[in-house]
Amino acid sequence: MDATANQARIWLEQLLELMGFPSGVTIEDHTEQTLVMGAWLVIDESHLTPEQIQHLLANQGAPLDAIQSLLNAALNLGIRGNTETLPPFTVELDNFRQRRQRELIALSEAAAQKVRATHQPVAMEGMSSGDRRQVHTFFEESADLETESQGQDPHRRLVIRPRR
Repeated sequence: MDATANQARIWLEQLLELMGFPSGVTIEDHTEQTLVMGAWLVIDESHLTPEQIQHLLANQGAPLDAIQSLLNAALNLGIRGNTETLPPFTVELDNFRQRRQRELIALSEAAAQKVRATHQPVAMEGMSSGDRRQVHTFFEESADLETESQGQDPHRRLVIRPRR
């Protein structure tokens, strides 16, 4: 097991304990199954109540997103220079990230069909930065479409348009 991944696992377990949600965390590699690169830290939901799971996944996973951002920021604190950062960790609970990714792919495919049919850009709004990053990744290899994030948070949106 990678030392940094183990450090991330311990950090997340300690944070969950401090939050009153004691649970184990496993490290999994989902790179073949998802658009998100890097190790996944999977929270063992068997030690959580349904209410605790609901709390962590409320508001379209905003608490889980916050924990994931905090984890990645904390792990990158000691790294020198802006060009050297660790690959981001994904924090998963109750298959939320995998379900959300399937939704994002379906939304992206529908938006792509609309762009191809109309030759006009389509804006996808109401997405977290992590969701936008996944959609950008989804279109990286596209020969005819490209993506761009526009605006400022919390009103930032991802735009899909014909490739120039």
